[in-house]
Amino acid sequence: MPPTSLEDRDLPLLGARAHVAEVWDDVVDGFLAGDNHLPRDLEVWAGAYRGQGDGEVEWNALPEPYLGPLDRKPRAVFLALNPGASSPEMQSATGLLADEIRRMGSYRAWAASWPYLRDIWVKNMGRNRHHTGRLTFMRRWWDQPGLSADDMLSFELFPWHSPRLTAPIRPNPQVIREFVFAPIEELDAPPIFAFGAPWFSMLEDHLRLPVIARLGDGGRPYPTHVRDRAAIVCSLPSGAVVIAVKQGGYAGSPSAPETLLLQEALMSVGVKIPSVSCLPKNPLPTSSQEATANPGISDGEL
Repeated sequence: MPPTSLEDRDLPLLGARAHVAEVWDDVVDGFLAGDNHLPRDLEVWAGAYRGQGDGEVEWNALPEPYLGPLDRKPRAVFLALNPGASSPEMQSATGLLADEIRRMGSYRAWAASWPYLRDIWVKNMGRNRHHTGRLTFMRRWWDQPGLSADDMLSFELFPWHSPRLTAPIRPNPQVIREFVFAPIEELDAPPIFAFGAPWFSMLEDHLRLPVIARLGDGGRPYPTHVRDRAAIVCSLPSGAVVIAVKQGGYAGSPSAPETLLLQEALMSVGVKIPSVSCLPKNPLPTSSQEATANPGISDGEL
């Protein structure tokens, strides 16, 4: 079974990961000083989404391109659409999180500490469902309840906040390659997960990743208990795979029984996953929360 400690998983910060850390440290330093100037590549990225009304970008909120340590091999990487709605009290240039970044010395150090799972967020804003759900899913996937937030990494497709998404996100594929996939590909091929329907067209049609497997609705049948559940598996040049899962308007991770069914289906089409699972061999029906689509929630709000 894989170790639960990251002591043997440290990496020197080099290559694409060092580039991402340096660029975003500079951008966030500027944001904290009241300067929202962006380098050319990030200007292009910032124009990838043009939501209106309650989907308008909150440029006065901290940009959050990634969370988690860039100098360690993660057990899982999660992709998200954008960081969701912001709280001025927490995420403005004068907010509590900004003060913490200043004390820690860089965005990289702050992001590595998983602030949304620590007291500074939980005591002021409550439990963060999005990141807590991803942590739970990672532990379930690896059958390792002792895995911690340090074992996961998260990247945003669009790193700026908005209360909702009211328009498509259409980033330049080369920018996503440089700031998302290139650093991930230096991390010893961890499984990469993306939850929610928008990821299917994003990965296959916009970013043009090759699809190596289709499961469930529109693909090879597997015994999921969730109506319209589907998954696609896309490959990166390094051999890492992106596993995208959708179900109606639900953008959360699969339940414990559904995770087991998904793992078995993926193994049946040759996708390598952990070979040991603590999940029951005869899964119970999924929870009513998962079996019922929730169209009013966005990926950034979970």
